[in-house]
Amino acid sequence: MKRLRTRLAAILLCTLAPGCSESRSTTGPPIVAVSVLPLEYVVDQLAGDLVETVVMLPPGASPTQYQPTLGQVRAFSDATIYVKVGHPNFPFEAAWLDRLLGSASDVTVVDASSGLTDLAGDPHLWLAPKLVASIASEVAAALAAQLPAHEAEVTQNLARFHQQIAALDLEIRQQLDPVVASGRRAFVVQHPAWGHFAAAYGLEQVAVEEDHHEPDPHALSQRIDWAREHEVRVVFVQPQLDPTPAETLAREIGARVVSLDPLAYDWAANLRAVALAIREGLIR
Repeated sequence: MKRLRTRLAAILLCTLAPGCSESRSTTGPPIVAVSVLPLEYVVDQLAGDLVETVVMLPPGASPTQYQPTLGQVRAFSDATIYVKVGHPNFPFEAAWLDRLLGSASDVTVVDASSGLTDLAGDPHLWLAPKLVASIASEVAAALAAQLPAHEAEVTQNLARFHQQIAALDLEIRQQLDPVVASGRRAFVVQHPAWGHFAAAYGLEQVAVEEDHHEPDPHALSQRIDWAREHEVRVVFVQPQLDPTPAETLAREIGARVVSLDPLAYDWAANLRAVALAIREGLIR
């Protein structure tokens, strides 16, 4: 792993160095690099075709295991803005991007975690609409500075996006209020990615994992007992991870397995689907 990191940093240094065979792009729209697909969605709502977006963690990739490709590194070297998650517990950035940013002094960095409070240990900030509204404001400010001729358009897009976020938040709240009222607020997930979503809507996530690792047999047995006692009917898995422990728990208690993707691109549609899945899983 250390050798791979060193090689990747060397590639980026080459792409930035004068006289290197891979020169920085001087034509086309500005490039905005983002860590995850939901942040690409935010950029797209604010700037659309005014920029080109590069996603460092592609669809289906695990934040704990993915290694950027040479093509991604080259594209990253041309970026003028980088929107990072910024949370210290986001493993992909901890392993790769912070190291690379040290060699990209002319990139404007937007930290999605900046100014946000009560983040606990959960880096999945984009799963709470009100946090996305704050992130969008930070991204819009960087885009407006990069695109002065289109500042009014970016500002208008931000206002429209804020309205859409508020409407989505209300829609999800109305969907989940009956769940909260029923008293069955705990939903079982493979990986604890949904803490911000749960906190936003009065729910509680219970993770099959133990300290972000697969549970040992004793811990898994305890979770099975808890799930059986609470008559859990659905166990939510994540497509980037091995679902075996969650599937074992579900099989033992006769529950269904449903996939929820915290890293899906279509952020609004994804949260609607998540709210519906949780409602269907908890309301009898």
